[in-house]
Amino acid sequence: MGNNQQRIPQFESLHILRQSMLSDVRDRAFAGLPLLYQDYSDGIISGCRMMTTKETITVQPGLIKHAGFIYYLREPMTVAYQPTDEYMILKLVFASPIDQRGTLVYPLEAALTNNLTLSNNEIELCRFKLKRGSILRVDYTDFFDRTTEFDTVHTIYVPYAAIGQSTLSPDITKAFAKEAAKFALTDLDRQFCMSALNGQPLSVDSIGFYISQRLEQAEQEWDNESLFAGLTRVLAEIRPAGLRECRRERRRRREVFVD
Repeated sequence: MGNNQQRIPQFESLHILRQSMLSDVRDRAFAGLPLLYQDYSDGIISGCRMMTTKETITVQPGLIKHAGFIYYLREPMTVAYQPTDEYMILKLVFASPIDQRGTLVYPLEAALTNNLTLSNNEIELCRFKLKRGSILRVDYTDFFDRTTEFDTVHTIYVPYAAIGQSTLSPDITKAFAKEAAKFALTDLDRQFCMSALNGQPLSVDSIGFYISQRLEQAEQEWDNESLFAGLTRVLAEIRPAGLRECRRERRRRREVFVD
């Protein structure tokens, strides 16, 4: 069977702990996961959801792929924030690995910045613009609310790992599908929504193809921003005109109140 035989070490009381058993544990723990995601782009694989309080924003545990290495965020990472009336980005910073007595340590930290241009060793987790006296929120009234300018956590630009290139958060595509499902749909809409409701990241190609076909427009180069804009246009067409007018009126009243 050679090197392809499957070795599962059995740890039992009073048995000798052999070096080969430790090697088997290492191989299964650190070699299997990269193989599973070897064709995926860098980005969030799972987890890493945001939670907020009046003073802090926290990224929950998750898996992230960066520069071909898969990081396991085992514990929540919390950063304090303050209102600045300008966009702030919560980012993950990946430092070069450090050799500590035979153990490679991959440093990972979360940080806030007002610089919207990230380095190669950084990825965005969310962004927001907070008014003084307001509280940062992660709950949305509807799909369109995800682009509300102030006091709202934006995850549109966050890269999620997918085949080929990074893509939109599956929370976003699932939210689109759940809202669209309330109205009359075409066969194309139904096919896309069924895929999105699985809660797994959809490739850029599949989302872009759906938008192009649904809006009867030419294919283009897609990124997260243009994908979200396209889904917003599609949903605006799916929703009845009366609901769209009500929504615009509610937003106008809210904007007058805020000003």
